[in-house]
Order: sequence, then structure tokens, then C-alpha cells
Amino acid sequence: MKYMKKQKTGFTLIELLVVMSIIALLLSILMPALGRAKKEAMLTKDQSQVKSLYGGFSFWSPSHRGKYPIPGLQQRLADPQLGNVKGRGPENLLVNDHASMLSMCIMENLFTPDALVAPTEQSPYVAVMSNYDYDVYDASASGWTFWDPAFDNDLETNCNNSYGIIPITGKRKDQNWGVSAHNPTGFALIGNRGPELGSYEENEFSNSYLLHGVDKDWKGVIGFGDGHLEVLETMYPMSSTYLDTGGNSVADNIFEESLEQPLDAAYGNGLGQGADIVLTHVIEVNDDNKAGGCEDFLYD
Repeated sequence: MKYMKKQKTGFTLIELLVVMSIIALLLSILMPALGRAKKEAMLTKDQSQVKSLYGGFSFWSPSHRGKYPIPGLQQRLADPQLGNVKGRGPENLLVNDHASMLSMCIMENLFTPDALVAPTEQSPYVAVMSNYDYDVYDASASGWTFWDPAFDNDLETNCNNSYGIIPITGKRKDQNWGVSAHNPTGFALIGNRGPELGSYEENEFSNSYLLHGVDKDWKGVIGFGDGHLEVLETMYPMSSTYLDTGGNSVADNIFEESLEQPLDAAYGNGLGQGADIVLTHVIEVNDDNKAGGCEDFLYD
């Protein structure tokens, strides 16, 4: 009896090429959709982080006369009669920089260090502070330390914070850094940082463009005074304005310090004193008058 010889079967070259073409076509269709989904997920996460930071500030305010965290009222100057006693003494204006404020918030468990670095952070100088020293806290007169001073906010060298925040000095601090009736809806308090002076011309390749925007365009998550968040594709929010020296309402660039505002003798005329919005990184404060002032603004 003869047996039929079983023939080997397999894919032909043409069949393999057809299958590979179909796979390539599917990938070409799916990859952009997956990329967009990833970007949307990052944007959603960033919204959540900005909301948690704002929530930490808000949690602080009810027991502190409606104000958001102010380092100078925690680590005060010595009281003339009692010396270093917590809750007594003049405000220490020189510690009202952003690094001190954020480090104080971490020490007070208002949020954690990882919440301060955006999920799409592009700068090589920005990273989560993983070794925050909670044990440094010392409210005794000899220690007088209320947060880890190693927390950094310098975008040019080392930084543990992605987000731009209004300077905690002058009119901005008095009127908007807390529960306030002064333009609470239109006044931006915190959000993704922007290019220097809010200008595409000043910094064509800013790292801030890549947080949520494309190569040369800014897009970001911004938290406003009434607690709502907006995803903006403009540095001029519709609801944000300030009055110029002529009393005219002017569209406000949220990353530029305006010098065209009416003078106010109560606050002086230095940086950080105005009523316009500027989201930035402040690393040094000077005592130029009773309201305090900012030496420099950092952008990226």
C-alpha cells in the first residue's frame, strides 16, 4: 500500500508581505491616536496636580485668617519682648520666596514633593526632591527651623518645582494670596510656567513650550483665585486684566511684569508690588519696604 507523501505548508513571500503591510497600516493609524491619548493623560494628571497644590493652599487658609501659606508668618522675626516664639514677632519678609513657601507646605503635609514636578517636565534642572528632611523641624528658640531649607526653586541651577506662582509680596500677596474678593475669578495664582516675559521672541526654544504645547507654542494648566482650573492656549486669559496709568483696562499677560500701573504709595514701585498677574519662580526677596519685594523673576 502506498502512502501519500505529506507536503510541507507555509506562508508564501507574498502572503508575508501582505500581512506586514496590514500591520504597518494599523500601526500608522493607531500610533497618532495613542500619542494623543498619552498627551491627554498627561494633561489630566497635570490638572490633578495643580488642583492638589491649590487644595493644599486652601486647606491652610481657614485657620490663618483666610491667607494661603506665608513663610514669613511661620518663621517670624524675633519678638521684641519674647524673642523667638512661634506665632509672635514681625513677619520675616525675606523668607517669602517660593522655595521657602513650598518647602513649608511639604513640612505641613499640605502636599508631597512629587506633586510639584509636572508629568511632562522637560528641564534638566527640575527634579522631585526625594530626600526631603522632615526631621529638621525645630520650633525651639535655638533651632527656629520650620521647613527643609535644602528645597530649591532655582530654574537655572537646581529646582524641585515645575510650577509658576505669583510672588508672595506686595499688593498681590495682600489682595490675592488667599480667600479674596479682589478679582478672584480672573486672577491666576499657580500653573505651568511660561516663556520669559510671556514672549515667543524672547525665548524661541523654551522648555515650557513642551510641557503641553508643541515645539514653539505654549499651552498650560492654570489655577485661578476662585479655585477653578483652565487649560489655556494663550498667555492672555480672557478674564485677566489690569488698569494702566491712564485707568484703562488692559489684557494681562500672565508671565510678564507690567510696569505701566498706577503708583501706589502703600506698596512702593519695585518688582513684585503690582496688581497684575505674573506667574514665575522667585528665589530671593528683599526688604525694600513694608510689603517686601522680589530681586528677580525666573522663567523657562
